[in-house]
Amino acid sequence: MQFLTARSWQILAAIGIATGILGCATSAEAADEVVFRYGILRQRLSVIELTKFAETGEQSPVLSKYLRMTKSEPESIRQTLNQPVNVDHKILDKALNNAAGNLLLDELGKMIQTPDDEGNQEALRTALAESTAKDNQMTLLEVIQKYPRDEIHLDVKRAIKTYNRLATYQKPIQEVLDKISPLLKFLKE
Repeated sequence: MQFLTARSWQILAAIGIATGILGCATSAEAADEVVFRYGILRQRLSVIELTKFAETGEQSPVLSKYLRMTKSEPESIRQTLNQPVNVDHKILDKALNNAAGNLLLDELGKMIQTPDDEGNQEALRTALAESTAKDNQMTLLEVIQKYPRDEIHLDVKRAIKTYNRLATYQKPIQEVLDKISPLLKFLKE
């Protein structure tokens, strides 16, 4: 049984990095803006702009400027935003609602934060779970759209640091999951 592939971990970690380049709100309780922080610099981007970019490739002036400043490849960012990650909703829910899941959410919450830096863990848990609820898969764009606050604050420096840390844990975690796969299968029956 494979819970998250290396690419899946990259996409989850890229939530912080790519979030600064996307935008679209799907409900009254979804994020309207992404605020990217890099040291003392701040850049706001609406979720609508991000969504339009992800779906059509069309860049708003703000997004275009941000892409140039960060020397980012637009098609690579679009691919990251739209790349589906297959994750069983029930397994994800169980994985995020225990001590290990709380540690992961705490780590992600250091880079992806609520405006007041309160309730990061719950906001991330909700966004991830709601993104997989209908079809057992998620995209980075869906996670951004399902974020249950008006704004998402992304600390780009921490996102890079967190990505590097998570990348080192992915292989050992996957090995453990592979080893306990028969037990999980047995418990499901």
